[in-house]
Amino acid sequence: MRKRFREPKIQHRGKYWVARITCPNGVRSYIKLGETKKKAMVNFRDYMAQMRSKKSGYLTYRVTIAQGFETYLDTKRKQLSPISFLRYRIVIGNFKRFLAIKYPSLDYFDQIEEGHISDFVNYRTDEEGVAHRTANFERDTLSNVFKFLIEEKNCLTHNPVRRIKPLSVPEPDEFFYTKEQVNLILETSKVFSKRINWHAVFATLLFTGMRRNELRFLTWNDIDFARKKIYIRPKQVTPTLFFKPKTRELRDIPLHQELFPALQSLLHKSDKWVFVNSVGNFLSVDVIRQEFRKICKVAGLPVKALHKTRHTWASLSTEAEVPLDVIQAIGGWKDPKTMEKYKHLADNYKSKVFKERFTLKEHKDEVFIGSLTAQIKVDNVQNIC
Repeated sequence: MRKRFREPKIQHRGKYWVARITCPNGVRSYIKLGETKKKAMVNFRDYMAQMRSKKSGYLTYRVTIAQGFETYLDTKRKQLSPISFLRYRIVIGNFKRFLAIKYPSLDYFDQIEEGHISDFVNYRTDEEGVAHRTANFERDTLSNVFKFLIEEKNCLTHNPVRRIKPLSVPEPDEFFYTKEQVNLILETSKVFSKRINWHAVFATLLFTGMRRNELRFLTWNDIDFARKKIYIRPKQVTPTLFFKPKTRELRDIPLHQELFPALQSLLHKSDKWVFVNSVGNFLSVDVIRQEFRKICKVAGLPVKALHKTRHTWASLSTEAEVPLDVIQAIGGWKDPKTMEKYKHLADNYKSKVFKERFTLKEHKDEVFIGSLTAQIKVDNVQNIC
């Protein structure tokens, strides 16, 4: 039978109130705490504090690594969504696998030290090649496990993760595809549109700025061709999967006139889903990502993450002088601070256009600077004093 994590508990035994504990060799024993429950509670707190401070040689319960993680996951299973819980379980599995490879002699949580955590972070980044952001998330997850065992289970005194500093995360890649590159992607996607209309898929991403799952779970009821709008809203995907937009709010996206015919030309292979595979099911994450990489490679363009289509949409909208609050509302960004990276792009673009088009040299053409019009007429130059 698998041993489970049991906290020391106070119980009445004969004349005394006692605490039942388990020593490292698995033998259980009883510690007398007092004849009254009130006195026993006071003595129990003092006893546990003494055990946690490691100033006593008395027997105490030691939590094994397997038991500690099992208890933590049992608690998180009730608090998190299935997807979030899976991420935590994967992180813990990575750490247990690391210990089995590098430190197989470690059995108990109180044996884990700062050096073990530091080695784990380095192992994940140097030997397994994960990104710094991923390693930091795993570090934070382990820190939460130790906090849980210290604060809620009262079986540890030290968090070895606390002094391990997070790795520096490089600045986000601000790359976006230009208009010429976007047109090349759309033209190349037509060649791949045999069983699946990839042209319509990537045209939708590049003309709406949708997130990946917003496109995958788009239904025909979400598209209003009469009003020329696309609605992003929560929906039941499968009996076990419910889609919620990231902002958890209903939003509508204007149906661009260049995207309109691409969506209307789609064959209704499914009565529900807009974009489907050859058997009528909604598209998987991997197939969209892999197809995007193929198209970029064939077109001779930089191969970037699929999410760059969203960044490209926002960047090109900024260059077209669409106000940032409009981009934020259509794109579904909840935090206005997210738009700061597009603000400098708008300023740089306006500055570039101004420098390219504004001049005091003699010419008869009107100079257009965005929404501003500078009319410089050579005939009036000599009259200016």
